This record gives sequence, structure tokens and C-alpha cells, in this order.
Amino acid sequence: MAFEHKDWQPYGKIGVAVSGGKDSMCLLHYLVQSGADVVALTVEHGIRGEASVLDAALVRDYAAGLGVPCLERAVDAPAYAARHHVGLEEAARELRHAFFAEMLRDGVVDAIATAHHLDDQTESTLLNILRGTGLNGLSEGGKRPHYVRPFAGVTRSQIEGYAEAYSVPYREDATNRDTAYSRNYLRWEVLPKIEAKFPQYRDSLARLRQIADEQLDLLDSLAIAPEVADGVVYLSIAALAQHPALAKHSVASALYHFDYGVDVESKHLEAVISLSDGRNNGLICLPHGVVAAKEYDRVAFWRQEAPTATQYPAQEGTFAFGNRHYRLRPYREGDPLRFDLDKLPEGTVVRLRRTGDVIEKFGGGTKSLGDYYTDKKVPLRLRDVVPVVACGKQVLVCSVDIARTVGVDPSTTHIYTFVEED
Repeated sequence: MAFEHKDWQPYGKIGVAVSGGKDSMCLLHYLVQSGADVVALTVEHGIRGEASVLDAALVRDYAAGLGVPCLERAVDAPAYAARHHVGLEEAARELRHAFFAEMLRDGVVDAIATAHHLDDQTESTLLNILRGTGLNGLSEGGKRPHYVRPFAGVTRSQIEGYAEAYSVPYREDATNRDTAYSRNYLRWEVLPKIEAKFPQYRDSLARLRQIADEQLDLLDSLAIAPEVADGVVYLSIAALAQHPALAKHSVASALYHFDYGVDVESKHLEAVISLSDGRNNGLICLPHGVVAAKEYDRVAFWRQEAPTATQYPAQEGTFAFGNRHYRLRPYREGDPLRFDLDKLPEGTVVRLRRTGDVIEKFGGGTKSLGDYYTDKKVPLRLRDVVPVVACGKQVLVCSVDIARTVGVDPSTTHIYTFVEED
């Protein structure tokens, strides 16, 4: 079997994504036999019970037999799917890619090798066409930095021959034959009939992907690119005012940062573009838990985290909310806010905002916290993830102000602040 894709050769250590299935086990064997410096990476998704555990065990044992290190990660994909309102397969993919990204970021590996092959690409292209894809869905794909696909030009039958020739062990996922899944239906029911009539269909679709790649390269050079900061993706309003083809490409590029740009539908692209003519803080919810909102001269994209009911007593210390950490501590010169710690009523807590929260403004009068955030131009994406110091519905300290009742005066002896830690 000839492997034309040598895209792994410029890299040092290769992390091989191995599930225990035929394709990835053959990829591990092939790269080892080719002299690559590899480490096996396997994720147990917590989906298929004992079968999933046995998959990971096979990868571990086979890697050891090849003299290859094996790094494992166990995750709870069902819980992640429920928390982020995504499908089970999408949750597993996101958790898997998070593990790979960590390995790249920490320098454990220089590249990730996946076992995507020619038939995978063909199936994906046809599925995307049937779903009404744009150019991104026709693209050759696999352009993520530091990701390589040594089997990109190899067919499934060639991999089966490789497994037999080298006695590569593997485990078969029982769901791979379940035609209730769209990809399996296409693979087992539709493609054999297409191949009987159009035996060169793989080559034809490969040419289509190449054409799409060329056109996407052109759009990349003309469209306004998004910017990324602290996990939030920003796209200028000017990007949305371009020719529709360029505007949609800019939006798709923004969504690509959330690892699903290929899957986005035209209606989602158009909905984001429509934000440019809407009111400030206009918001739309996109698939996979992604939210887009207009913030004055730009649109911000972020992944919405599930709200938490966690709360802590309001006392000196550090408080965790998701990936963010906040500290209630003595005031230092230059801190953005200060308040009188002794004026906090008994029962005051640190928590996320809730429906009905109000703040007694320092200058007088009471306002709902939501309206007050609007007055202070606090972005929507921050309102539900940045905690407040509150007693009941009375917010005493928020990210941009304090209530009149906790203000510092000449008698104050404990001046404190509430800030996010770096």
C-alpha cells in the first residue's frame, strides 16, 4: 500500500490519536514502522461502558508491545453534552480535541496524527452536500495547525488489507453498522450503489474539494479576519458589511475557532450578519452552545457556560466560578472598587446574578441589575459569569460599582475590594 501523504515528517514527536478501532490502530503501527517518534493518545469517553474501557486497554497494551508510550484521558462525555446542550458525538469530539490541544500546548507532542482516510473525506463531503453546505463543507479540511492525516489518500479497503497483512489487532464498535446513523446509512446503503454506477466518484469528489480549497484561499485573502482574546472571538461590524460572500466567510472563520465552522448552516451566518443592523447587545444563540452578540462596533462570539448555583459566604478569600477566580481582599491603591467590609449585612454571599437582582445606586435610587449593566455598557457575555456580592436580591458589589449602603466613609476601618485574579 502506498502512502503519499508524508505531512507528519517535518514534525518531531507525533501524538497518534488512537481509539482502538481498525483505522487508528493501523495508523499507529504504520508510523512506528516508518520510524516516526510517536506517543499514543487515547480518550475513554464514558459512553459505551465496559466496551469503552476495553478499547482503551487494547490501545495501552498494543502501544506497549510496539515500545510506544501511551497517554490516556478519561472524560464524561454524557455529562458534558448535558451541560453544554450538545449531542453526544459532538461532546466526545470536543473533549477529545481539548485533550489533544493540551498535549500540543504543553509541548508533549509537536503534532497530532489522526486516521482520517479517503473514504471518510468522501462520506463527509456527501453528507455536507445533503445538509446544504457552503464551501467550508466541501473543503479538503484537516488544515488545523499541527494536525496531520497520513492516511488522507488511502481507502478503507486498503486499511483493511494493511490490518490483515500486519496482524494489527482492533476492536469493532457495534454502532458502526447501525444504519440509523446518517454516516452509516450512507456508507452501507448508498455508496455501494453509487460506486457500482460511478466507480470514480471518490476522485470526482476529491477534485471538488480541491476547487473549494482554492476558492477558500481566495476568500481568506480578501475577507476581514476575526480576532481572539481570552477565549472570546471578535468580528468587526465592518467585516459584516462586506460582499455577502466575504461577510459569510468572516463569520464562518469566527465560528471555526469553536471547532464547528464546517457544520454551520447558512441561516446561522445570515443571523450573525443581521446583528450589524440591530441594537447594541442584540444576541443570537448558535449551535453547540455558542452565542453571538453585538457590542457596539463589533460582534463577540463565546461559548455559553451552564449557570451554577454555587455561592460562598462573603468573607476574605478566593472564589471559583468556572475557569475564573475572584478574590475578596483588603483594598490596594489602584484597585477599581472599594467598599466597607463591616457594612455587609449578615447572610451576604458571593454568587452569580439572579433574576430580580437590584442595586441601590451610589448616587441614589434603585435599579435592576440588568438595566444598570446596560447603563454601564457591561457586555452580555460577562453579565452571567462575573459574580456579585449580594444579600438576598440586594446587590452590594458588582463588577462596575458598589451600592450606596456599603460606601467608605471617615469611620471605615476595613476597606476591601472584590477583583478577578489573573
